[in-house]
Amino acid sequence: MCFVTIWAIFYAYRFKSYNSMLLFAFSLFVWFADALITNKGIFIYLDVICVTLVSGAVDSVFMSGELGFSSCFICITVAVIAIFILGLFWGNLIALLNFAFITILFSIDSLDWIHQAYSQKFCERFPFMMISFLAVANFIVYGMNKYMIAQRNYRTNLNDLIVQGKRDRSEISLKVLITLHRAMTTKSPSMEKHAEDTGVWTNRIAIEMGLHNGAKQRYYYAGLLHDIGKSGLPDEFWDKEELTDEEYEVYKKHVDIGYDILKKLRLDEISDAALYHHEKWKGNGYKGLRGNEIPEIARIVGVANYISRLSLRGLNYEDIKTELIAEGGKAYDIRVVEVACKVIDDRIKEEKEKEIFG
Repeated sequence: MCFVTIWAIFYAYRFKSYNSMLLFAFSLFVWFADALITNKGIFIYLDVICVTLVSGAVDSVFMSGELGFSSCFICITVAVIAIFILGLFWGNLIALLNFAFITILFSIDSLDWIHQAYSQKFCERFPFMMISFLAVANFIVYGMNKYMIAQRNYRTNLNDLIVQGKRDRSEISLKVLITLHRAMTTKSPSMEKHAEDTGVWTNRIAIEMGLHNGAKQRYYYAGLLHDIGKSGLPDEFWDKEELTDEEYEVYKKHVDIGYDILKKLRLDEISDAALYHHEKWKGNGYKGLRGNEIPEIARIVGVANYISRLSLRGLNYEDIKTELIAEGGKAYDIRVVEVACKVIDDRIKEEKEKEIFG
């Protein structure tokens, strides 16, 4: 459109329309000034001022054109509306085809009916007026597009900042929790080992199940912190093998305590693991959830927790697999059990290779 505007200046000069030439020279200056300034930033108010200035120049030319023919106004209107509806590329393509068609008709001297219907002065000025309207339409659509792009970029950047802020806050919360958890488990070496093992097994099972890379770390933390609620129980409950009925009811509250701690920090998946890792596939767990009602992360942590506890009792990997398979479909999701058994086989293979190769 810059090229078309330059052409319009020469067109005005050809017909000795010096006022029009000056007005379009002014418009061209405004156009380039706006482009240079807004190239370094979004200044909507500047675009509005520039469109107003150029519109004034176009209106001045229009008023001096002695136009009073509705048919040509319809052509101009259609061309301009096409730009608003179809966008700059297709709108301008249609508008320029329309412009070329009418200009050719006006330039054919043998078409007497054209020159009888429209004055010679009008035929000479029509292309100039058509370009004027198209230039204004392009200014407006260009400004609207810049504004919408700026708004979209602003919303995108804002959303990215919010997401990053939440991620940073979650990472800080996790670091604080892990530090507190490790400080707490120094009182009980077996509990510390159990927490670490559960995190490692949860992570391995999650990887084997093909979870997204970004989720693997969360699954490790879910396993590591699944018993964080025990920090709210008396110390004697931590390593006690047998509990009375009354003590058992108190012990079960550790899942709610852990859930509250993690939920307040908006660690949603990890808090679900803390609350539901004692649920059973048949529905006889702490909260009575069954089957797929149990969140997947809690099902994985539940299996990892069971593997760790069997390991702490001194069972070897083959015996752990046997116990695990026996509980598949009863206490645990059989799909997770199958994956866990494959992970155990890999672990057995790793240890044999270590024995052979050192």
